[in-house]
Amino acid sequence: MKVSYFETGRYAARPDLPREWPVPPAAYDPAAGVEAYRGMVERVKFVEALGFDWVSVSEHHYSPRILTPSPVVSAAYLAARVHKIKIALLGPIVPTSNPIRVAEELAMLDTMAPGRIVVGLLRGTTNEYLSYDLNPTEARERTDEGMELILKAWTEPQPFGWQGRHFQYRTVSIWPRPQHKPHPPTYALGTSAEAGAFAARNRLGLGVSYGTFDLMARSTRYYREQCAHHGWAPRRDDIIYRANMIFAETDDAAEAALQRRDKQASFPVRAELRDALVAADSSRNIAGERRPANVGGVLPISFCGGPDRIVEQIRRCHEQIGAGVLDLSLQDPGTGDVDAMMRALELFGKTVLPRIREI
Repeated sequence: MKVSYFETGRYAARPDLPREWPVPPAAYDPAAGVEAYRGMVERVKFVEALGFDWVSVSEHHYSPRILTPSPVVSAAYLAARVHKIKIALLGPIVPTSNPIRVAEELAMLDTMAPGRIVVGLLRGTTNEYLSYDLNPTEARERTDEGMELILKAWTEPQPFGWQGRHFQYRTVSIWPRPQHKPHPPTYALGTSAEAGAFAARNRLGLGVSYGTFDLMARSTRYYREQCAHHGWAPRRDDIIYRANMIFAETDDAAEAALQRRDKQASFPVRAELRDALVAADSSRNIAGERRPANVGGVLPISFCGGPDRIVEQIRRCHEQIGAGVLDLSLQDPGTGDVDAMMRALELFGKTVLPRIREI
């Protein structure tokens, strides 16, 4: 089992920060922003020394909860400051992006840090489309077309034109080319039937996140079925599971932390946006089954306990979901006590990481 640390650029928000999305930019503290990115480097150096395999960064907008609007910038900043750990970009959000620009920038990263870049291509959530004033009902089509274009830009040896429904280019010919052949390790991210089918059809990995073992197992089972249909079988590292973990020295201490966390309020969306977000999420699914929208809700905790219980939970996760890579946040993104999280990371690195390598 490989383990990734999910780094969110933890912004130390003032107690009076508005708890809504989008957060007014007048509430931003420049000094806190500088400190967030300085701390990001310290944390990644720390988990690298502990033996974590990856660090992951993502793309989110209009909020301090995850202060990484550009995963490419985050990854380049980290790649220059750490030396062994792989850096997984899980975004970028394809439907809000220029696919050619994404292909070029990721190829640059793969050249600057050869062998250390992992790519996840993401549909994203409805509020992200509204950040860029895009039609959420077109997100699935834009995602698939954009990912197909990125893959072709990486692999096509001659200049080519692209006249799709959502993207049009007279000529595509990217430089530099990726160091990996045919491209860096790449995952389609999402629990939907469409994400699983796309990943299988293009021989990509699949990344699932923030659901119960049973629900995520539906997605990965569908993905493996689709892979078999296309004549191949995914390897153990071809499935990533991103999840929240509450970890402590004892089960009782972790349970107490979980109870405190359950009292935490959600992160509400401005009233005028809520109905639009829920309506636009109507097509979301888990392996083809309808999934209700989680607009402003608190994400679930998938792992909770002391070392022995966590090892057994990880073993069960692998058996049910088939994940070979865990991408972990040891507290809810952007909240809580960072010092406590660092202690949990150290404890995990010393008491759990060595025991799950053979899972």
